Amino acid sequence: MSPLPSPAPQHPPSHRHKQKPLTIGIAAGAEDAKYHAKYKELKRKVKDIESDNDKIHFKVLQAKVSIRRMKMERA
Repeated sequence: MSPLPSPAPQHPPSHRHKQKPLTIGIAAGAEDAKYHAKYKELKRKVKDIESDNDKIHFKVLQAKVSIRRMKMERA
């Protein structure tokens, strides 16, 4: 007698083939608006900080020039 091949094992249907329905609607729009407002706020803060840094950098440069001038006068 020749051995018969055994039937392939039956697996339950995989869960990854089931897709959840996409829920795009009012909640997604509200999230977009929230993140857009947060983005604008953070961008404004970055501009404020950068302008403060520019002012401080300018003051440091002026101080270096005045120190160099004082050293030249003393020498």
